[in-house]
Amino acid sequence: MSAPLFNRFLLTVVSIACLPASADEAPWWQASPLTEIWEKAVSQRVGQPAALPPGVEMMAIGTSVLSAQPLVLSGLTHLATFGDMKAYRDFAEALKHDPDCLMAHWGICMSLLGAGPEFQQERVQSMKRLKELSLQPGCPEHERAYADALMMLLMKGPKESLSSWKTLYETWRRDPYAPLFYAMLVRDGYDASGKAADGQMEALRVVQEALAVHPDSHAALFMRVLLEETAPAIAPETVALARKAVDANPQSANARHLLGHMLFRTGDYQAAAAAFKESEALNKAWQKDRKAPLAWNDGYVRSMIYRAVSEFCAGRYKESDAVARQAAALPLDKEHPLAPGTLLQIWEARNLPVRLMLSKPELPKLELLLQQSPGPLPKGFPDLSNGMMAMSSQYMGAMYAAREGKTAAVAARFDKLSSVLRLMADGADVAYKQMSMTYWNRCFMMGGAYAMEIRAAMFPDTAHIWLADAIKNQRFSSMLLPPLLPYPQEWVLARAHLKAGRYEECVDMCSQGLKRFPNHAGVLATMQQARDGMKKSTSNKPSIKK
Repeated sequence: MSAPLFNRFLLTVVSIACLPASADEAPWWQASPLTEIWEKAVSQRVGQPAALPPGVEMMAIGTSVLSAQPLVLSGLTHLATFGDMKAYRDFAEALKHDPDCLMAHWGICMSLLGAGPEFQQERVQSMKRLKELSLQPGCPEHERAYADALMMLLMKGPKESLSSWKTLYETWRRDPYAPLFYAMLVRDGYDASGKAADGQMEALRVVQEALAVHPDSHAALFMRVLLEETAPAIAPETVALARKAVDANPQSANARHLLGHMLFRTGDYQAAAAAFKESEALNKAWQKDRKAPLAWNDGYVRSMIYRAVSEFCAGRYKESDAVARQAAALPLDKEHPLAPGTLLQIWEARNLPVRLMLSKPELPKLELLLQQSPGPLPKGFPDLSNGMMAMSSQYMGAMYAAREGKTAAVAARFDKLSSVLRLMADGADVAYKQMSMTYWNRCFMMGGAYAMEIRAAMFPDTAHIWLADAIKNQRFSSMLLPPLLPYPQEWVLARAHLKAGRYEECVDMCSQGLKRFPNHAGVLATMQQARDGMKKSTSNKPSIKK
């Protein structure tokens, strides 16, 4: 088949991939000026169609330069699998091929929604051009629907824009991506009892429907697994689906990361660490291949942080410390102080070694902790993130004072921690402007948990009272970030019971904690100590002679 004839054949196949819902409705490409543009481009051989990247589904993209199409489709796949910065690079590259590709501008806007102020101008420019292109008479109706849904999202927010996204996927039934974006927005997790909320059930229905049409779709498999990321329990079938998503695109770092998260949730911490390490390698290769800065490679930092936590939960403290130090030592990029990777570094990675060392069953030497404590942030970086380390420092001081029986010093540290929490509360607007609300909220959650642990150290006889709220307020970790504290709060209370000789209560608390962190090495060791204590106390009881 000659190249021009093949190009015409490909154009027809690609167009048919997005038939409208109604068979009576005329497809947009049959009476669209865009078809003439495409045919002219093909006849002039402006760009040759490239092979689709692994895991990418076919969909018609309105572009006069065929080489832009696989880049846009790759970007859509990255978007649907939470690889925003990778998607951004693909969409930006597509615009180099065709500056008037509507879906590439759409992708720029979507991928940069949470990317920070430094991308503001680019977002605005693409949004402006997107609106202009969507108003042109020759704009494909399918792409105009995408533009409308995005504008509704920006103007009205996720909930109010749901009807637009639902209409998009219901109208264009053969679109492999629209149902996934709708599911991403409509999902609302699980309630306190572990029951899936209404939006969650709707998302599950939609993704199952998409998988019925595209059973081997990498993005659809990924989304199906993702919908259970915070479920009360992870079924073996879900882990199998995560492996299938990896098999559908072995080059996807995010699929490896998602598999690691699911293995972590099931308590297979060493297998999780291995998956995260594979994700790191793929992210590093992408960064080198695309010549991207580390500041844009948040997936690399994220997997490294999660690997350190996985090693900790497996009881491999040396390995955990080594990975945490590696993450903390990553260089900060002065040119991108508010990029996703940078924010992850300054909020989570820099203080990770200290947080993990403070989480061990036995406190390490103070000088080791001080040695791993990060110094002040260089000028130009958002210093609100210093609140994370400030809270860890007060908690550190309280725990060492408690070990030495200095009750007044423990109380003083509690007061200082409370002051840090109040100061952080005043930084809400700053966190919002710096796109750091997720980290800011996590900082508060950590501070609250630390405060209750300090209270328990001050009043050990009533530790169960102070830790009750901390236990109740725990949340399952998400795919994007590991648990804030690498242990269940029940473990803190279990160790208090163990110290007081209340072995049965200790075993009960360990059992409760293992429901949240299955096979957690530290919790299992504490449970074994309690059982050994029970056996010893039983054997030491004097026998009653008849």
